[in-house]
Amino acid sequence: MEIHNDQIRRYGGHPGIRDIALLKSALAMPAASFDGDFLHTDIYEMAAAYLFHIVRNHPFIDGNKRTGAVASVVFLMMNGIETHANEDAFEKIVISTAEGKTGKAAIADFFRNNPHSQGSARNR
Repeated sequence: MEIHNDQIRRYGGHPGIRDIALLKSALAMPAASFDGDFLHTDIYEMAAAYLFHIVRNHPFIDGNKRTGAVASVVFLMMNGIETHANEDAFEKIVISTAEGKTGKAAIADFFRNNPHSQGSARNR
């Protein structure tokens, strides 16, 4: 919620949650597992899951693309990876995700191809 509130404060829009169940679902996806194994096998897939599911689930009244984008980047940073992607390219992938044209695998590849490790990444 802090990321969402910050984005609304900075760039405008209507605050608030549209559907709490969709928000909880989106936030749970990166850590989803089956038989003890993560479904998203590395840190980039987990970051992609944050972006994809927040953007596609549309849990907030406004700011879903911004919140999903920032959440994924913050997640990478918390795991020692700073992205150095071109801002326009990142914006295009976020919009393409919202339009249903880009899936999690493509987002994960985008993050994989634009990292700069801070030395503490958990690459599983």
